[in-house]
Amino acid sequence: MIIELKLDASRSLADLQAIRYAAFCSTMIMKNVIELLAGFRQISEEDAAAKISEFLRSDELPELNNRPRIILAAGSIRDQELTSCVLWLRNFGIDISCVELTPYRLPDYDQILLAPRILIPLPEAKDIQIRIEQKEAHLVQQARQRSEFKRLWQTISYEFNKFGMQFQANGESTGIFQQMCIENSRHHYEWYINTKNRYLEIALHFEDSDHQENHHLISLIQKNQSEIKKGIHLDFRISAKKWGQAAFCLPYEGEYPTTDIAPEAARFMRLLIERTWPIIEPHFRK
Repeated sequence: MIIELKLDASRSLADLQAIRYAAFCSTMIMKNVIELLAGFRQISEEDAAAKISEFLRSDELPELNNRPRIILAAGSIRDQELTSCVLWLRNFGIDISCVELTPYRLPDYDQILLAPRILIPLPEAKDIQIRIEQKEAHLVQQARQRSEFKRLWQTISYEFNKFGMQFQANGESTGIFQQMCIENSRHHYEWYINTKNRYLEIALHFEDSDHQENHHLISLIQKNQSEIKKGIHLDFRISAKKWGQAAFCLPYEGEYPTTDIAPEAARFMRLLIERTWPIIEPHFRK
């Protein structure tokens, strides 16, 4: 959590400061926090770790995530530019809040209490506002992801089409798959992002409404699978239910594959077509 504390937030650029601190802290691990506290207090790292444990009231120090929560706190927040910035950032799923702090001195005591008043998000509409923000952030993420997918398929298509094969990829998809149809049928060659197992399927799909036709075609692939996968280090998987599928599985790292995978994705699709099309082509020439 990042707390940016100001006496008066107006024209203070508190939002920009907090964002910089959050970006800096997003790369930190707990060991870094211990080292910083030890250096600041001029104490050992063991003592620093103990102080953090005492503050957190936990025997076990947690690890830090890469999206720290941000709180802008001040005696007065009357800066429209700052609050507009906070509301805009919340639309992108950033957990950032504005809190006004009012000091009160207790009668007959030397203590001062700080009474917080949450300005953003408004307490009475917090649940609704958060749901709206989450939906908007989700829509923004979806749009960004569609753009990333299209760039991926365009790059793969460019690499594949350089081979000059009879099948050509158009690179127009914005989803998790891109198909190349076989003539006027529902059968197709396809690149498909298997997010569960994190591999790109370079696949041949048989998806006719006539399930017997699908079974017949996939049986031809099964009979020749040893030749199809010969010399290729990738897993080759065949499934036959109502539809049939045969696919090389190209692993990738991260949540989704990047354009770096394009040359390999194109090369393995070329090999799949070269080794399967001669087997199934006679079926389409009847």
